[in-house]
Amino acid sequence: MSSASPQPIKIACDRQLSPTVWVGAILDKARSTRGRDIEPQLVGASLAERYPGFKIPYFAVDDADVQTTPAIRVEKVSYRVAAGDGKQVLPRCAEDARSGLHPVLLVRMKYRERAQWRAENEGIADSISILGIEHFLAQNIVALSTDRHQDNFMTLQSIIEEYNRRLEAVEADMSLKIEVH
Repeated sequence: MSSASPQPIKIACDRQLSPTVWVGAILDKARSTRGRDIEPQLVGASLAERYPGFKIPYFAVDDADVQTTPAIRVEKVSYRVAAGDGKQVLPRCAEDARSGLHPVLLVRMKYRERAQWRAENEGIADSISILGIEHFLAQNIVALSTDRHQDNFMTLQSIIEEYNRRLEAVEADMSLKIEVH
C-alpha cells in the first residue's frame, strides 16, 4: 500500500497585488495550515537567490525554533529572524553589533514597532536595523526582478523553488513545500 505524498502549501497570488501581500499570504498560510513558522527558511532562500556567491545556511523547521535560528551572514551584515517581537533575539543582535557586524532583525510587520521599542529600551536601536519580513522579502523580489529583467511573480517562483530545494535537503516534512500560482 503506497501512501500519498503530502500536499504542498498552495498559494494563489493575484498578480495585481504587491509582493508584500504575496509574502504575507505565504507566511500566514504556513502558520494556519501547518502550524509552523517558515520565516528563516524563506529568508534564507531569498538571500541565496540574491547573493549566489555566499554560502547561506540551510535551516530545518524542527532543528531550532525561529528565536534561536543562527544568524545569516552576508559580508558585514548579520540577518536574524524572529517569530515575535525579537525579545530573545535582540541580545544576539547586540553581540553582532559589538563584533563589528551590522545586525538586521527581521520580524513580521505586525511586530516591528514593538521590536523597535524593545531595541530602544535595551539601548541598541541606533546600531540595529529592524525590518518587516514581508517588506524585506518583497524588496528582494523587486530588486531581483529588476536585475533579471523579469516579472515579480517569476522572481517569487524562483525564490519558492530555492526554498523547496533547500527544504528537501534538510526537512523530513515535505508538507512544508510551497506552490504558488
